[in-house]
Amino acid sequence: MKSDDNQGVEEAEYQVQRLPDGNVKLVSLSTRAQDALSTVGDDDPAALLIWDVDKVHSAVVHLNNAAAANANATAPVWLSSGAFPITSNGFMQAIATHLGTQGGGVVGNALIAPNSVQQYANVKTLMFSLGQDPLVSSLPASVLPLARNFFMGDRKAQTTGTPDPVLVPSAPGVAAIL
Repeated sequence: MKSDDNQGVEEAEYQVQRLPDGNVKLVSLSTRAQDALSTVGDDDPAALLIWDVDKVHSAVVHLNNAAAANANATAPVWLSSGAFPITSNGFMQAIATHLGTQGGGVVGNALIAPNSVQQYANVKTLMFSLGQDPLVSSLPASVLPLARNFFMGDRKAQTTGTPDPVLVPSAPGVAAIL
């Protein structure tokens, strides 16, 4: 899987560092990111999406081409731009914002925090159902998953996340986030 060091994250908010053990660490935190992570623990976890920016770009090209070929193409309500063509950054931000509606808020285009345990569960449920959204399910399997989810709940290392896979919907090839 190819992707850049920042994973499509706004540099002003934080940068993502991959650790040798498969975990990730947020570095260069803005004040807003620090505030969102200040209470992160097992009882109030954060979700962190690590975007595969190459796959996101391929997905956006596919969606824009499909929309250009269909004069009746409409963007789903959760796609904040509301119209095609869409951009990779806009697509990532729209997904994060959509997921953040079930959580405590969004910082950058990948951090959903702070969350109660119930909010975190709701965010993960929405990640699962995103794969069944007609727009996302139209994507070829080769561009999925668009991101991977990381659980941030360690009070001692608030900026460190561990992989927290999202269940794959029953239809093949529609897991948008794993």
